Amino acid sequence: MKKLILLCLVALSVLRVQAQEYKISGTIKGLDKINGNIFIEDENAERGFRIDSVRFEKGAFTYSGNIDEPKVLAMSFRTDKLMKMVDRGYIPTKCVLLSYIAYPGADIKVNGEAKDFCDAYPSGDPENELMAKLNSKISPPTNEVVNLMIKHAKDTTLSAAVKQADEKKSEELGKRIEQIRMDFLAQNASSIAGLWLMEDMIIRSQIEMEKVAELMEKVDADKYKGLSYYKSLASRVKGYKETGIGMKAPAITGTNVLDNTDFNIESLQGKYVIIDFWGTWCGACLAGVPEMKKFRDAHVDRLQIVGLAKDNDVAKVQKCMTKKGMNWPNILVGKGEQDFVAKYNVQGYPTKILLDRNGKILYRSVGESEEFYHEVEKLIAR
Repeated sequence: MKKLILLCLVALSVLRVQAQEYKISGTIKGLDKINGNIFIEDENAERGFRIDSVRFEKGAFTYSGNIDEPKVLAMSFRTDKLMKMVDRGYIPTKCVLLSYIAYPGADIKVNGEAKDFCDAYPSGDPENELMAKLNSKISPPTNEVVNLMIKHAKDTTLSAAVKQADEKKSEELGKRIEQIRMDFLAQNASSIAGLWLMEDMIIRSQIEMEKVAELMEKVDADKYKGLSYYKSLASRVKGYKETGIGMKAPAITGTNVLDNTDFNIESLQGKYVIIDFWGTWCGACLAGVPEMKKFRDAHVDRLQIVGLAKDNDVAKVQKCMTKKGMNWPNILVGKGEQDFVAKYNVQGYPTKILLDRNGKILYRSVGESEEFYHEVEKLIAR
């Protein structure tokens, strides 16, 4: 059976197949008469994912869905037992989720218990067993960290000594979690779980790109080159190596959301360009628009802005642009050749990149600060 599963995964690494059914079933003790939610990537959905529901009766559940390539999916549970709450706010944490790897033809088994975190893990094939190995080690200390956060948020009577001791403990737990991740990647970079973990850590600024580039050398490219995680990481590593200061900026072409015309960044050669990576969901991105527009207007004879919006909804982006007066070209970030986030190795929002008149990278900045415009002012005055 395991040989058959491995052969399926190898085939998928070469070619994405038509969506096929997979199954996941098992028992998570402590869950009775509740629904769970499965989050599934869907580029056509407004938020980039859709949600399916699964029913638990006396801990038992069965679910089947369709998928066209191996993906790490997460299942959440509608129960107070697995909700980390402070007042009316929810603390997002992976330790309350069931994470598993779905792929065409999979028959995944789950066993475990809902404590105050999800102490349940997938099995049935080598890739899911690796995912279980990772999360069974990382979930308990993650849960401790979150519980300490909740304790400090709820209890206003804690002494200074207790707070200091808890902060030290949280720091130690954080280091342990980091070490678990890195030890796992050192041994299992060439796996779906390893590739997913690297991508996740990049997004959360938990790993340096130099280390990712080193780990990617250990990955069996022939086996995994067709997977989205591998493609994204390979593109990010290429972007890391090719988007340093002084490097020629990767091409940006696409449809300008502003007026629905074709856009090519090469048309702006002769001017300095600020590439602005943003999203309608990013408060800091939107808060910085007035200052960016003011700066552009002060240097309109030699400076242009190009926005790269990480959104799926064109109408939503257009509405936001109109509201904020973003009267400069904007292109939607997509996949493959349109995955400018990977091509430019963007790891946080907003990210701003300054190009010189010949399209070479002069300066990069993550976040929103006045310092960016002070530095740009110096660079374009030369």
